[in-house]
Amino acid sequence: MRQWFLMGCGLAVIATVQAAQAQSTDDAPPADRAQDAANGVDQKPGSDIVVTGYRESVEAARDAKRDAVNVSDSIIAEDIAEFPQKNLSEAIQRISGVQITRDYAGGVGNEISIRGLGPDYTKVTINGQSAPTNGDGRTFNFNILPAELFQKITVDKSPTADMVEGGVGGTVALETLRPLSLKKRLFTVSVGGNYNEITGKLDPEVSAVAGGQITSRLGVVGAITVGKFSAASDSYDSVRWAATNIDVNGDKKVDYPGALIMYPRLIHEEQDVRRIAAAGRVEWKPTDNLTILADGIYADFRQNYWRDSPIWNFPAGKTVLDIDVDPTNNAVRSVSFGSVTQRSENHYLTNQSTMYQGTLSAEYKFDRWKLKAFASRSESKQNSDEYVYFGDATGPASYDTTGDNFQYYKITSTDIADPNKFTTSEADRNLIYTRDQDFSAGLELKGPIFPHVELKIGTKFEEEERTRQRYGVKKTKVNEPFSLIGTTYDGFMDGSGSMHSFAIADQDKAYERYGQYLDVSSAEDLTNYFDVDEKTWAGYGMTTYRQGRWLANLGVRVVHTSLSSTGTEYDQTSKTYTLRDVQSDYTDVLPSLNLRYRLARGLFLRAAAARVMSRPPLSNLAAYRVIDDNAKTISASNPDLKPFRANQVDVSAEWYFGKGGQLSVGYFYKDIESFIMTASGPVTYQGETYVQTQPVNGNNAWLQGVEVSYQQPFTFLPGPLSHLGMVANYTFTNSNFSQTVSGTTLTYELQNNSKNTVNIIGYYEDGDFSTRLAYNYRSKYLRAAPNVTDGIKYRAGYGQLDFSARYKLLKGITATVDVLNLLNTRRYEWVYDPSLTDGLFTSGRTVQFSLRASF
Repeated sequence: MRQWFLMGCGLAVIATVQAAQAQSTDDAPPADRAQDAANGVDQKPGSDIVVTGYRESVEAARDAKRDAVNVSDSIIAEDIAEFPQKNLSEAIQRISGVQITRDYAGGVGNEISIRGLGPDYTKVTINGQSAPTNGDGRTFNFNILPAELFQKITVDKSPTADMVEGGVGGTVALETLRPLSLKKRLFTVSVGGNYNEITGKLDPEVSAVAGGQITSRLGVVGAITVGKFSAASDSYDSVRWAATNIDVNGDKKVDYPGALIMYPRLIHEEQDVRRIAAAGRVEWKPTDNLTILADGIYADFRQNYWRDSPIWNFPAGKTVLDIDVDPTNNAVRSVSFGSVTQRSENHYLTNQSTMYQGTLSAEYKFDRWKLKAFASRSESKQNSDEYVYFGDATGPASYDTTGDNFQYYKITSTDIADPNKFTTSEADRNLIYTRDQDFSAGLELKGPIFPHVELKIGTKFEEEERTRQRYGVKKTKVNEPFSLIGTTYDGFMDGSGSMHSFAIADQDKAYERYGQYLDVSSAEDLTNYFDVDEKTWAGYGMTTYRQGRWLANLGVRVVHTSLSSTGTEYDQTSKTYTLRDVQSDYTDVLPSLNLRYRLARGLFLRAAAARVMSRPPLSNLAAYRVIDDNAKTISASNPDLKPFRANQVDVSAEWYFGKGGQLSVGYFYKDIESFIMTASGPVTYQGETYVQTQPVNGNNAWLQGVEVSYQQPFTFLPGPLSHLGMVANYTFTNSNFSQTVSGTTLTYELQNNSKNTVNIIGYYEDGDFSTRLAYNYRSKYLRAAPNVTDGIKYRAGYGQLDFSARYKLLKGITATVDVLNLLNTRRYEWVYDPSLTDGLFTSGRTVQFSLRASF
């Protein structure tokens, strides 16, 4: 891997030198920036960029990076409603410093991390306003919105004072098209589908975009996407490796104290998704000085999800027949028991999510000043309804991991493919309602105060309210034949490994038999209820200086946060619930500085420094606690949690050459305060001492890294080779965090941080045909903070190769095909060390195709 990367860098340098020798005036700024060009400075673009083709898209993104006052990278659609990938996170991962998290049901990208900090530290905006989210945290699910709705995505890695706070990692700004920027009316329709080789399903998708200028002062544009997709994965997995005292011969003496023994399981996960999404913009200029803009976005996302899994409870096995323990790590490599409990665990989950956001803004110009006012309203709702059915069996079983740990372990047990071998033991239902409402409004004024100096001042109010309600019921001791609801899943891991079939519950049969016992309408779980109302008042001021070789931005944002959290207090002795309300507030001062200096033609030096913050997940802020008067313990959330805060710096050198060429290297450092961790300690409650366990602001951490990026169309090559091009970047991120677990201080990398991330894209594009191969790799990373029960869990390094092709059949008609995970790469997870399998996942290939017509 390293040799190929170094070889690629060497070829890139050779090509860069050749192109630089051949360049003349290709990198000159366009004529409409003539005054800034005379000073050697490019003006920051203020309107949408409409391009055609992948090469132009890459070039436009390069120009946006060069012209920005802050450290940022962009992706611009190849054409109207045609992003490089249909999944937003899959497209964004091509940006240096960005890593994506893939779900377990098919490896679909749904969350992103920036510069080694997890999804909770990424702020997402849509047309400048906070994107609505659902669930317990603040993480945005990029799977809800299709890429076709957006024209440009910008990842801001250093802030300016006018940006919405909340991203210690960075901010992802999603932008739709402004209609008055269109030179002519358009209508584009795309018909296609998705095929996943594990599910074997072919799902349709249709999208359309229409709009343009109705008059010179009024424009409308709208986009809609309706489609389905399916994805699945099969995995060899372990619930955990448990430390167990093992008595081999039954003499009641421990032969292997604290031996690590696995709870093995096989998992088939699958999802069917139906998604309807639409976006629209109306732009009206009733006078030369007044512009009114109305934005709207809507999504309806419905996901049916299955997880079927046989599990073996080896730690509770009886009568050891054979055992092999690795003396180097005390792990049980193989074991055979005369009696082991085996369980068929079956989950069926329906997620129904709807979201909308509407924004109205007006901008008025007077003299050389602009006054902008806006108001925005958004709402997101999610209903998550889960049914779980269990079937149990008991019998002899063994496992063996002495083969290839990165492939499979072997299980020998009861015929797990026969539903008649199991007895239904339990049926559960869990229903969760989550609702997020957001309102914001603000004013902004900007204009020149001195020659070459622009001032921008503004204020913004935002209120977000998140509510969660959970209902749950269990029917235990069912004790009926599993065959009444059972069926068999075939083809696990394509028939590879030691097993390929196992008994599962047929969800329709199970609901028909047990659904009447799972009415949750009067079974609210109040310990999982919360209502958090968060209000913020922000004021900011900043100046931007453009003169000669300099582009500089200096500003400060002051934001006051007021929190009202409502939850429940549950007393386990009296079995009573009491509503609990907690108020808290804090103020942050967030200065920022961004500098860009033109050292020579096309060569820029850039530096940035800022204080940034991210607020805690809303579920951690719930005002609930469970009190056990007998054990004198309290388990609680913490509405007094303070934000994650960080001081950060960036320095970089950027060289822009030729038409579309770029080579840059940058260094970044973040000093992060008060990571949230779980802690236990004595507290006084009603005059007595209790031990309270809750999330708290813990230790500090630091993070630093280097980003290198290179792109170039190889137009200097002869003949057809001149249609080739390359985009590549590499990010190294190192971090350090310490946490005390059960009296032991552990030092490790921040979770979700891969030290090494690589993107390499090679493309070919002529007038009618284009194709590209895109490879993304991220090295191993910590999946979650270590804990006593689950240990230290890692996901191994993962690289994925994707293929894309576009061909113009006729004027205005294009056929496209994309293949995700072309090499069918599998993901591997481990706990403690790589020899202890925690999961091996195969999700297969997904083919996306369409026929696109533009009129």
